[in-house]
Amino acid sequence: MFFKLSLSVFTNKYKGQIKKSSLIILIYILQTVCFAVEYFFRYKNQDLPLNSFEDKTGNIISAVFFLSVSLLLLISLFNSSKIKPVNISFLLTLSVVSVILISLTGIKFTKEIKIILAGLFLAFSVFTFSCLISLMLKGFREIGYFRPFLISILIFVSGLSIIFLNILNYTDKSEKYFDQKQKADAGVILGAAVWGGNRPSPVLKERINKGYDIYHKNIAEKLVLTGGGSPNELTEGEVSKNLLLRYGVEPENLILENHSSSTVEQIHFVRDSLYKKSNWHTILLVSDLYHLPRAEEISKFNNLNADGIASDREISNWNAVSFCLKESLALLVFWIFGI
Repeated sequence: MFFKLSLSVFTNKYKGQIKKSSLIILIYILQTVCFAVEYFFRYKNQDLPLNSFEDKTGNIISAVFFLSVSLLLLISLFNSSKIKPVNISFLLTLSVVSVILISLTGIKFTKEIKIILAGLFLAFSVFTFSCLISLMLKGFREIGYFRPFLISILIFVSGLSIIFLNILNYTDKSEKYFDQKQKADAGVILGAAVWGGNRPSPVLKERINKGYDIYHKNIAEKLVLTGGGSPNELTEGEVSKNLLLRYGVEPENLILENHSSSTVEQIHFVRDSLYKKSNWHTILLVSDLYHLPRAEEISKFNNLNADGIASDREISNWNAVSFCLKESLALLVFWIFGI
């Protein structure tokens, strides 16, 4: 009787151990699906073919994160006997929700909804990672409640701070072209708001003036004018063209794009319609200082050799902080999701 009872206890314990190990493996499979789908959509959102792994910033960040999660899951697998089933079920639920969220970003929602879904996916992914760290720190006995939230906040704040400081301390390539007299194939004036009466806003006018500067000094022979607009008014590109014509730029040296509504679309126009077809090797992106890091990263991901030239727009310290924070979030979303 004692032998049968001992055997029964051992069998039940062994079955429980196998079940917990199987669930941890399932969590790993779901995390792998998240990584693969995220990688696929990053290229799909940029209308790029997915051929092989490329050492782009977003790809590297995703790969490092996935490998870190995989390592924590492997450690958890070897310590599965200590982990309570409720903790494994919680991690499994987080992973399932993550798969659903990243899959939803592939549906043709508006850009705003896609960004919300992407943000939720990122939050769930980081929280899952934080739960695994908390579980390990607790000796695989429990996840805890407060600690994972604290770790998640620490990860987000640290990551955004690094991006923020890089953008805040960004230096454009003006010296390379204005002082060292290097040349580029074209300057791309990124669009900005148009005011009533088809007037360029101060932001757009400063970009136009800088574009004219690189043209007038023979740094770039061609200027690409980008940006769509609202009905019943001239587009950003058309307003830029009209002002540059008044400055004396030859019409044949101006290339107009007047349908885009975002930096990504403007760079896609250059990629699809001009860069390879015109045999260009280097383009200059003309925009505000703190907008240029993201514009350069988008260009790099799309295999364009682009340098940033900042306009002379003056900005207060408070606006600089606000602008850098906004660009930090936008750059993170682009790196991870290609949006």
